[in-house]
Amino acid sequence: MSQSALSQAVLQTERLLGTKLFERTKRTVKLASAGQILLPRAERILANLETAVSETRSNADPSKGSITIACLSLIATRVLPEAIQVFRARYPQASILVRDDYLDRITDFVKHGDVDLAVSCFVRPDGAIAFQPILEEKFYFIAPRDHPLAKKKRVAWRDLAGVDFVAMPQNSSVRAAVDRARIDAGIFQETIYQVGRVTSVVEIVAQGGGVSVVPALALTDRNLRQQVHSRLMTDPEVRRTVGLMRLRGSPLSAAAEEFQRILLATLRQKKLERFPGIRILAE
Repeated sequence: MSQSALSQAVLQTERLLGTKLFERTKRTVKLASAGQILLPRAERILANLETAVSETRSNADPSKGSITIACLSLIATRVLPEAIQVFRARYPQASILVRDDYLDRITDFVKHGDVDLAVSCFVRPDGAIAFQPILEEKFYFIAPRDHPLAKKKRVAWRDLAGVDFVAMPQNSSVRAAVDRARIDAGIFQETIYQVGRVTSVVEIVAQGGGVSVVPALALTDRNLRQQVHSRLMTDPEVRRTVGLMRLRGSPLSAAAEEFQRILLATLRQKKLERFPGIRILAE
């Protein structure tokens, strides 16, 4: 800006505000009291503008973005790690935060905009949430290898009557599916253990703490699977669908869009379907 253009800009601003911003003499120019009031506020406005511009650019650039993902505990250990590894290799400056939680809290995170994406079940349809199925899994009976029910070729829900049962908490998606099936079979009873992670359920059962029913993803770890006897639950079979959840009508950032694309691609290549009871639905 030339000296004359700058002087005109200052004069126009002073006329607009109706006060002098500078005290001028032949040799000096200094801020008037009104200028001293305006300057720090103007600096804050410019700083906020710079931050807004920077964040807007980052939102459009996956390499500079940040993503927060909510998910079920099994998803955090069985589904997301490979996709996260690929994403971080491509975009090392981007950040990812994974929030492992229960079904009801995950839904709240999405609805309140606390996360960009979620990978979870969708028990009750909600118009505020868009849901894209990515995999379907069946539920399996597990027991210590020397348990009487381990001798059966088929295990039905009615076979669990009177048997010590290890369960998840009430707000767990696994507990919701299992309780519905037990009630339908007329065998609902108190559990002897209630633990927060599906992997903990498997370990307690392996140590003789009772029997349980878990989704197929819990048994994809070979070492964990070898600790227990497992059979597909029948009469009826119980399944659950896992999918991507996002706030309907709210566009994803470039980083979140890219992570979603990578997740779907890695799922298509995953070997989960080598374990019976899991069907990949990702398109």
